[in-house]
This record gives sequence, structure tokens and C-alpha cells, in this order.
Amino acid sequence: MQKIGTASKRTVNALIIIDVQNCFINGELALSNSPAKQKGEDVIPVINNLLKTVPFDVVVYTHDWHPPDHISFFKNLKHRQGYVKHGSKLPNGPFDKVHYIGPVVETEQVLWPNHCIQNTSDAALHRDLIVTKNNSIHVYKGTHRDIDSYSAFRDNNRVTETKLNIELKQRNVTNIYVSGLATDYCVAFTALDAKDYGYRTYLVEDACRGVDSVSIKNQLDSMKRHGIDIIQSSQVLKMINT
Repeated sequence: MQKIGTASKRTVNALIIIDVQNCFINGELALSNSPAKQKGEDVIPVINNLLKTVPFDVVVYTHDWHPPDHISFFKNLKHRQGYVKHGSKLPNGPFDKVHYIGPVVETEQVLWPNHCIQNTSDAALHRDLIVTKNNSIHVYKGTHRDIDSYSAFRDNNRVTETKLNIELKQRNVTNIYVSGLATDYCVAFTALDAKDYGYRTYLVEDACRGVDSVSIKNQLDSMKRHGIDIIQSSQVLKMINT
């Protein structure tokens, strides 16, 4: 695993905007229908204000980007019965877990409703989100039919990496601010990986929304234990300017 270098003393700041897509706002996996009843669209004005007021050196947009036959879809379970671990508990519906022994890796997989299918309106970034053209990076994750990926850096089983770490290294990024959806899944996985890759990592809490109140708290606690600072959007400009 490559980590960022220490040759440059200049702080280079990146904002990572995780999965602010229609599917998590008004689609099959809208956060408002999840146990925490949080609204995914509430992050948009907070993130837009950061984009307008904070001079980030790099802005990253991530896209959950699944093929129709993706391993994480409950509807595809019937096509993958041969890979279910013998004797393991079978899922009853979406949001249950299944223990697959293949075809690429053995993994315990959460099964979700179909969501963010490649090249559909469900997978598009929300129309109200500001999308910058200068110094921006777009990362597509969950593209492998047989491996799920919550993190913007690598898949859940750490078999493959996205281009993100290489792109950030090429731009000498030192500090990462993480925002978006959902706090307890893709946001947390991305923040923890950013810290693991050696970046100074901040979670912008009011620029995130999550799925389940208990798992949100657990993931926030985990991030704190790993040295990730939990901050509010009102703090970011001052932090970058000091």
C-alpha cells in the first residue's frame, strides 16, 4: 500500500463528496426510508456552500455505479445460489446478509434493493448539487459484478483499488474532508481508508446523512478511534486558511 509522501510542506486540501446520487435521495435506497429517517437531500446545501466558500485544491465526486447483475442486489440472489456457503443462514429479503464463497472472494454481503445501476437516472448525481469542472475527479465504485465497494479507495475485500489514491498523490493532496452519503457506509469506509492511506482526514458531520442511528454512532466512534477528526462545515474555511 502506497502512502502519501512528506517532501512537500504545503497543505493541499481535497473535498470528497460521496454518492450524492438520486438513488439515495429519491430512489430505491432513499435515506428517508431507512431506520434513521434522515434526508439525503439535506447535505446538498451544506456541500454547495463549502464549494462556494472554501478554496479546495481538489474536489472528488464519487458515484455508486453498479452493473445490473451486481453481487449486492437481493434480486440477483437467485442467480448466485451456487455460491451461498453451505449451512449458512439464507436471507429473507433486502437488507439481510448472505455468506458467499465466490465467485471471486469469500464474503459476507449485505443485500440491497437494486440501486445506482450504471447509466440510469437513478445513478445520476442530484441536479441541485454543484459539480465543478476545474480540479475535479470522478470516481466510479462498485463496478465489478462480483465485488461490492463502499469506499472510494478500494473494494470491501481489498482485492482492487480505484484510481483515487493515485490521483490524489499526483496532486500532492495532504488533507481530506469527507462529506456525503451515507455516514455509516460509504462515507465511513472512505474516511477510514483515507486515514489508512496516510492522509489527514476530517469528517464534515453536518454535510453527511446516514442509514441507521446505531450504526452511525458506531462508525463515528470508530473514526474517532482511528484519529479522524469530526468537524462541522462552519469550521472548514478557518481550518484551511490557517
